[in-house]
This record gives sequence, structure tokens and C-alpha cells, in this order.
Amino acid sequence: MTGASGGDGGSSRDGGGDGSPGRPVNPLEDPGFVAGLRPIPGDVTGSHITWPASDLSGTRPDGSTVSITLSEGRRPLLLVFLSTQCEGCDVFWTGLAEGADPALDRVEPVVVTKGPDTVDAVEVAALSGALPGTEVVMGDRAWSDYRVTGYPFLVLVEPGSGRILAETVGFRWTDVSATVTAGLDG
Repeated sequence: MTGASGGDGGSSRDGGGDGSPGRPVNPLEDPGFVAGLRPIPGDVTGSHITWPASDLSGTRPDGSTVSITLSEGRRPLLLVFLSTQCEGCDVFWTGLAEGADPALDRVEPVVVTKGPDTVDAVEVAALSGALPGTEVVMGDRAWSDYRVTGYPFLVLVEPGSGRILAETVGFRWTDVSATVTAGLDG
């Protein structure tokens, strides 16, 4: 997989333009991140996507193993690719924790982060602690399987068929509703 920038696929902590290490930056200011952007498809049949959805596996923030088998799912999965040190990801961590969006009632949200060798499992645990009932998968494989090069990124998957129904970069929380609507209501 080719990352958008940095070691974790779109790091928001870099030197920025002013040489200050560790300063969070807006993902839209990162040319590598912007280069990986893909819009919500106009044709919700997924015909633009040439690869199938795949099962997810990795570890939970507590270190236990997790596997999500698409053939066993009943509700569409909303894969939310996030990081902990990402200014643009905060709105998605918060939105999932609040769970007030009716779009979330139509899907099974799953947070996907890079593996524990790339992101801090303690930070992921702290953020995911506010997400009861939402599975968190830490692993690098899903990022390459779903061809995600930056975050936040949303992928809506039909579990039985393994079809990708919609995908988009998440700029704001309303992108969750837009992705669910595009994928399910077409």
C-alpha cells in the first residue's frame, strides 16, 4: 500500500510549513492526503469499484484479536477509517460516541485504525471507550484491502454480497449521512 504521507497513511503530525514538529495540521493542507481523495460514487451500484469488500481482522485496543466476517453480517457495515492524532478525525470519534445521527441506526459502524505498531493502542482505547457497541479493529490489512490512503475515510459495505456500496473522504459529520443515503437509498 502506498500511504498518503508519513508512516501511518496520512499523519496529521508533521513539521508543517513552519518547522514545528508535532503540530497538528488540517488534512486538507497535506498534498499527499488530498491526492488520495475519492468522491461518493454517482452510481451507487459500486460499478466504479473494481475490488470486493473483504473480511476484517486485527486486534482490539485491549490486545484481543477481532475478526469480522462479512458473510455473517446482517446490517450494512460503515467502516470508519480513523487515527488518534488527526484533527479531522475528532468529529467522527465524537459523532460515533454521541450516536445521535439517525443514519447510524441503519448501519453497523466499525472503526478501523492502523495496527498497534503504528498507532498508540492506549490512545485508541481512550477514544473507543466512549463507543459502546462499536467494534474497533486495529490493523493495517484493511487499509490496503480497501485501498484507503488517508483518513478520515468512510466505506459502506453490504455484508452478504461483499459489495462496496459507497465510499468517501470524511470532511464533516454530514458525510456519514450522505454516504449511508447514497449507498442504501441510491
